[in-house]
Amino acid sequence: MAAGGKCDWLRGSLSGNSCGLRNQILARPEVIAKCSNTDMAPICVDAYKSLSKGQESIDLGSTDAFPWLIDSATQFENLQELDNAIMAYVKGISFASGLGLTDRGYEFFRYARSVFEDGLNHSDASLKNPATKQMLVRAGQALIDSARKKTEQAPVTDMQAELKASLLSGISLRKADREESRDVIVVDGRQLYAKKAQEYRDSAETYLKSGMLKSAVIFACMAAVADLMLGKPTQGMSYLAKVVADSGESDKFNDNPCFIWTKLVFKGYVSRDISAIEEAKTKFLSIPWGFKDDKEFARRVMDSVYRRITE
Repeated sequence: MAAGGKCDWLRGSLSGNSCGLRNQILARPEVIAKCSNTDMAPICVDAYKSLSKGQESIDLGSTDAFPWLIDSATQFENLQELDNAIMAYVKGISFASGLGLTDRGYEFFRYARSVFEDGLNHSDASLKNPATKQMLVRAGQALIDSARKKTEQAPVTDMQAELKASLLSGISLRKADREESRDVIVVDGRQLYAKKAQEYRDSAETYLKSGMLKSAVIFACMAAVADLMLGKPTQGMSYLAKVVADSGESDKFNDNPCFIWTKLVFKGYVSRDISAIEEAKTKFLSIPWGFKDDKEFARRVMDSVYRRITE
């Protein structure tokens, strides 16, 4: 953020305000809601930077586009710009279809459909334009066409059936009435981090009540960084501060290597401090992980934060 609390990319001229990152003229309400908002402006910048990186990778024919598009869509959801989130996922669907990666395209389709349905259920204003649904339908139809070339694989046949049901079932793009194929892994996005945040909160509470402080610290820290990946650093730190206060063991928390690592990751994310995330990489090696899944989740978060602030 520049001096005065405004986004560094905000440009002003006689013709009005514009965004240097997007190269677009901005309406005054958007400037007030995002460009002059210290909480929203960094999320907006992350969303468009990730979208740009994703498009660059698509232009190069690189599958590096997929994680960038996931990051972009997740940040657009945090901004409550569901139309833009769906647009980012549609880019992924179309790119995957073109490469013949139908399973990957299906993951993106399922997540975009979920965003669309949730938005409709809440009468989200960003989905009033019918072009958003039409864009998703076209991408889904292209994915069906791509899947037809691989009909010898049973999971793909199942996928075709669900896509067709989704596209033909009306405005809500409802899911087909059948069990999801176990051969398909749901895309890692906002849903995953929201689920992880709640799971880790529940585990931290259970272990604190049982007096198993070391494990409780790790679970509480994982819940906090899950909030961070949802674009809610303030909520994550507030939660962690409350857990520390309620535990009555602030010294043990502060001395725990996982707690120190978590603070470094937050500092790196919020302040875009490369030295903090580099230090976090070193501290990560000293954490006494009890479960491999927690270690991999933490590594993934750390790598994501590093990528955000260095690329």
